[in-house]
Amino acid sequence: MARIVWAVLALVLAVTAAAAQESGDGQFCVRGFEDRNANLTRDAGEPLLTSGMAADLLDESGIVVASALLAESPTAAQGVICFQFLPPGQYSIQVTAAEYVATTPDTMTVTLRGGELPAVLEFGAQNIVDAHPQPSEAAAEESPQWPRLLTAAVGALIALVVMQALGLVIYLLRFRRRKPAKPSVSQTGQFKRPLT
Repeated sequence: MARIVWAVLALVLAVTAAAAQESGDGQFCVRGFEDRNANLTRDAGEPLLTSGMAADLLDESGIVVASALLAESPTAAQGVICFQFLPPGQYSIQVTAAEYVATTPDTMTVTLRGGELPAVLEFGAQNIVDAHPQPSEAAAEESPQWPRLLTAAVGALIALVVMQALGLVIYLLRFRRRKPAKPSVSQTGQFKRPLT
């Protein structure tokens, strides 16, 4: 009788374990951090992102099965978006961040099995303003001004020459008066009237 009890107990545990694996206890998360030095790793002093990031969860056929915004995540303070209760299978997370430029890959694919620790994608990014710094006023003042001044002077000189040439052409074509022809003296001493 004890053997039957152990067999039934083993069967119940096996069925429970299989049901737990199929029930969807898998998790796939992404954690965003500001990668200030762009070395693809979160270093001391690099803060976690708490907004400005979104993630799409895709199944193995590439169909989006869930989406989330970091600002609306219950774990936003930790910079984390998690997709929970996932059945075993292959999943991908694609991260987008309008305010940031990615320094790490923005897509990760894993195969989830029941009972494992959550798979985590570490997403590093730099603020767009920091990634593409604008020239400062001091740098603009330090840059030499003479090339710009020389270009402006040459342009003004060319414009002046073109305007004078155009004015001369208009004068010659339009406003130049024709001088009347002088009467010529014939051999008889009489003036001949020029033919018009």
